[in-house]
Amino acid sequence: MRRPYYHCAVCSEGLSPWDQELGLSKRCLSPAVAELSSLAGTVSSFAVSAKRMLLKMTGLRVSESSVERVTEDAGARVGKLLEDRIKFGADREWKWQRDALGRTCAYASLDAKCVRRQGPKASRVEGRMAYVASIYNPDSEYDETQKKPHQSRYLSGFYELNELGLQLRRQAGQVGWDKAEVQIALSDGGNGMEQFLRRNFPLATIIIDFWHVKEYLVELAKALFADEHERQSWMDRHAPMLKHEGGPAVLAQLKEIDPGPIAATRELYRVTVQYFENHQHKMDYPSYVKNGWQIGSGPIESACRTVVGDRLNGSGMRWGNDGADALCHLRALFLSEPDQWDAFWEKHRN
Repeated sequence: MRRPYYHCAVCSEGLSPWDQELGLSKRCLSPAVAELSSLAGTVSSFAVSAKRMLLKMTGLRVSESSVERVTEDAGARVGKLLEDRIKFGADREWKWQRDALGRTCAYASLDAKCVRRQGPKASRVEGRMAYVASIYNPDSEYDETQKKPHQSRYLSGFYELNELGLQLRRQAGQVGWDKAEVQIALSDGGNGMEQFLRRNFPLATIIIDFWHVKEYLVELAKALFADEHERQSWMDRHAPMLKHEGGPAVLAQLKEIDPGPIAATRELYRVTVQYFENHQHKMDYPSYVKNGWQIGSGPIESACRTVVGDRLNGSGMRWGNDGADALCHLRALFLSEPDQWDAFWEKHRN
């Protein structure tokens, strides 16, 4: 397509006024093509997006490098807008699911997923943890009046926790977090997780993932008992105790154990006891179950796989920091409520 182009000899910059009228991006793509290319690059590899998805579904011939650049550009814009306190779409209070006592409950969670990175000259460097944070409205067996909501908001990227907290609170506020009668925050007990949740959601009840705690008991049982029958018998007593009597009851039982003379077993025993001592205040599982609350962090662990792992940790994939961070932002946006993606592309195309 022929069009006027103006070049400044002083600053060496060029300009095509009609490009601006058409809304073409700096990659010379229309808003619709830019969104489609970014969508393809968000859900599949850049090569598959260019050579198969876009060509098959739209007839567009876009190079792999163009799909990569436009996708990472969009992700970087999402990250910058979120940092600038921009919200996508209007505030809309969710109809929070109710617990066993009829109270509306809002959930927040945080976890992290390792992204494989590539260093200078294609060298392999240590992976980096991308955070995944979520506000969500899970299904409840105690609220038959509500259809399954499947409502989630995600944030993901190479965040500093302070900045992530600010952004997650804005997401929570947009969907009516403060209107919920009960606020619940779940995590697996990783370093800094509890502090993050308490600082950003001070009214929330903090729960440590039941299955993560149980895994400590499983590993200890393997070390204590060579006989599989004895091991299973021990777990059959202590796993139900954890759920129905809580962490403090299990801790009391653990302190009565003699771990024996083997150094590795003694160290694992020490670590397990210390873990229960540090986190027992988040293990009141009898109360949580009675209230009808979730006690597993499955939703955020699943989000780590879908938001980060499924796209960024494919076979042979290695990432630079900026590209991985941008794609994490875009994946989180895409997998949140559909109106989030639409609102971004309606207002912030280029």
